[in-house]
Amino acid sequence: MIKINWHTDYQREFQCPRCQKIGVRLGGNLETKKKFRCPDCNKEIIQFYSLTKTYFSNILAGYGFACPNEKCNARQMVLYKTIKGKKHFKCKVCRATTVESCDLTRSNLSRYAQRTTYIKTFCFEDDEWDLRAINKSTGRRNSGYIVNFNSFQCNWFKLLSKKYIYHLCKLNKPWGTIDRYVTGFRQFSTYLVEKNILNLEKINRDLIIDFIAWNNSSNCTTTNRLRSLGQLFITGNIQGWFYIDPDLIQDSDYPKQKLSNPDPIPDTVREQIEKNLHKLPDPIARMWIVCFFAAMRPQELALLKKNCLEQVGDKWKLVWWRKKGKKIHQHSVPITRTIAKVVQEQREYIEQLWGQDWEYLFCHYQNISQLDPTHPRLKPVKKVIPSSWNPLRIAIRTLIKAENIRDDNGQLAKFQPRLLRETRLTELFQKGHDLSVVSAWAGHKRLATTANFYTQVTCQQIEKEVGHIQSALVNAEGKKLYYESMPKSFWENPVAHELEVAGTHVNTPIYGYCGLDLDEECDKFRACYTCRFFVPKPEKLPQYIKQRDELREKQEQALASGHDVLVEQFGRQADQLDKIILSLQEVA
Repeated sequence: MIKINWHTDYQREFQCPRCQKIGVRLGGNLETKKKFRCPDCNKEIIQFYSLTKTYFSNILAGYGFACPNEKCNARQMVLYKTIKGKKHFKCKVCRATTVESCDLTRSNLSRYAQRTTYIKTFCFEDDEWDLRAINKSTGRRNSGYIVNFNSFQCNWFKLLSKKYIYHLCKLNKPWGTIDRYVTGFRQFSTYLVEKNILNLEKINRDLIIDFIAWNNSSNCTTTNRLRSLGQLFITGNIQGWFYIDPDLIQDSDYPKQKLSNPDPIPDTVREQIEKNLHKLPDPIARMWIVCFFAAMRPQELALLKKNCLEQVGDKWKLVWWRKKGKKIHQHSVPITRTIAKVVQEQREYIEQLWGQDWEYLFCHYQNISQLDPTHPRLKPVKKVIPSSWNPLRIAIRTLIKAENIRDDNGQLAKFQPRLLRETRLTELFQKGHDLSVVSAWAGHKRLATTANFYTQVTCQQIEKEVGHIQSALVNAEGKKLYYESMPKSFWENPVAHELEVAGTHVNTPIYGYCGLDLDEECDKFRACYTCRFFVPKPEKLPQYIKQRDELREKQEQALASGHDVLVEQFGRQADQLDKIILSLQEVA
């Protein structure tokens, strides 16, 4: 249960027990209890700090808590008994019961009231900050916006932490980043108390090394905590809050991080989901279609505006503002007429609901069923899609269960909205699009980001590339020739570079590839085996051996006949074939 502020949070939320009028106001304040007064019947109610059964039921009714029985789903849950501190609730309609399923958390109040909760006025001395009071853009989508310093055990370090967190708030850092810093500072505060560190001057290099050993966390957690402390020390020195050695935390202190491979949705799973996508409500099905095609992040889909669709001639594109951290930039991707029609249908749907009162293309929903993929009681609410209760995630998971969609291992498929982005980018890469095109579609500044985190190389691609590499092992001098060193025209069409020249009584048959680009001229016609651009075929090894033997015979015959030019010509080709044969035999 959260701490209730009766004066600010609920002064207009109660129902009068006499006339049932909503809007009982705070009428007085005693030392141990609150006094409320009904504006209609003027009945005076004394309310203690503890939640009574009557007022708790009124809060539940006012915020629309639903019965746990999906067939009922009535909004008439009441508190009927408490056993060993556990609150038991009962539905007045179907009599279904549940235990402590209706805690008054901030997210529940915001979710069922269909509005944001009260914004607490900012005060630096408070141990609980509402970031929305510092930056108005905080909490538009995420339910997290409260920073809590209550559990800091070291007071002098808590003051420094507050200064730095306030500094981050003024830089408009997202709540997730701020919460990560606070978590790291909280852990270091516990360590300072345990080691009896009374001031900043006692923090030295040895203490940091001991903290790393004391921390005993995963590599990722240790890295976050060290980075938090390092940024605090650097900023404190720059801002003049204190002076401390800037080399307390060194690069070697950070544990090695392993790059994780992308984990796209398997093709079999995606095909089954898209095959049954029509069973979902249209607005949620459109979420999947738009998010997947544009390779959007979930938060970008949530904040996608209604005016995101632009037409240039007969072409369509999707335009939105992309925010990561404090950086915001406009991004666009070309879309098909089909996707444009989906966006137009969704825009019409939103305008029919709220007209110009809602600026986003998508919205949040209540009564999302976890059993029925049709979601018969689905109710749109004028709220940005949150990250913790994403309707797309719940709807797709419900569809997976209902249709028994399984992955390649026979397990029930898993789904997170973030997987749509890497799945789409991997699909673009596997279809043969250049990595630079995929990176531009993703909006990445560096190709390495796309390659390492968003594109997965399949076994089929590896086999295809190995086939290319094996068909171009050595050049005419017997030296290894790597596939990427070949001209682009060879990658696109190896057949165009293939040599299949028949032999005559003078010239030798030629089998292999010409390493020259197609737009370059050849100055060694029919002398391919002596050209450094010649690339042999491994499968032609028997023919190369046969040709080498024939050339040696021709060389002996020319020598006996006194034809010195032919002796040199046949000998040079035979020598080159010796090198090629030796290289191919070593590889085999």
